[in-house]
Amino acid sequence: MLIWQIFKNHITENNLVSNGDKIILAVSGGADSIVMADLFYRLKKSMDIDLMVVNFNHNLRKESVKETKLVEKFAKLRNIRFISKNLDTKNFALKNNMSVETAGRQLRYLNLTHIAKTEKYGKIATAHNMNDQAETILMWLIRGTGSEGLAGIPVSRKLDKNISVIRPLLSVSRDLIELYAKKQKLKFCTDKSNFSQDYTRNKIRLNILPELKKINPLVTEHFFELSKIIARENAYFDKKTASFILKNTKISKNKITVRLKSFSNSDDVIKYRILKNIMPVKKDSNHINGILKWIGSKKDTAYILNKYWSVKKNGNRISFIKK
Repeated sequence: MLIWQIFKNHITENNLVSNGDKIILAVSGGADSIVMADLFYRLKKSMDIDLMVVNFNHNLRKESVKETKLVEKFAKLRNIRFISKNLDTKNFALKNNMSVETAGRQLRYLNLTHIAKTEKYGKIATAHNMNDQAETILMWLIRGTGSEGLAGIPVSRKLDKNISVIRPLLSVSRDLIELYAKKQKLKFCTDKSNFSQDYTRNKIRLNILPELKKINPLVTEHFFELSKIIARENAYFDKKTASFILKNTKISKNKITVRLKSFSNSDDVIKYRILKNIMPVKKDSNHINGILKWIGSKKDTAYILNKYWSVKKNGNRISFIKK
């Protein structure tokens, strides 16, 4: 089946799974995560991997209890270890002054990391797919973004020194996921909140992407290819930036110094990234572009970042100084 081959190729090309890995599968009960768990169950027959299914009830919908039971049944039928946990998402959102959507995401990753540490699992698999990638890139474009936003959801990233998040379905479209679930007769739940127009991502999914597909049916695939290109370029520039910072900066609690000549001789792309990495205050484009313009000018007066930090030129040094 096509999805199985795409899944295996994606894992191999990105070195996501190795023999001996202990992998937590974050399974909500929706089609994406159920299909991901089923594909991992098939993969386990040919690889030496240890799987655990983890499900969270965010206590936001009545259907959540039913979803947890469905996921538990799925895991037990396949003899996969299962853990479920209740999360007080609304209270967490209120306490931290954030949206319920953001609170849910933060709570999931906090708890997944805690479980991974406690149970000594090194990888956490989430079911983000190609459509999620397109939606994420569009969301960042609408809000305003640089190349980090255009790279979208990373294939993998470190949560901790010994724990990584992997996205094994990122190269699979939602259509293929739903087709696989139907053919394999997998039971899954549909979250009604996915059809609510209250969330930006849903507006993109329900309104914007369908219109873009009328212009080009392959738009989702093109967004995915764009994310891979930008991610590669980001990795290259990040390496160059890190090398510059290591050789030309000194960073302490109250002072950050940069060699002015080396900085001035760098390409503009690298200059921007250097400042974004070392600046001790909010790193938006207005701040960074303002400092770049000030550095290139002949002004000797300090550049004020905020009431705590300023930037000064001193001989062959640029210095961020805390008041």
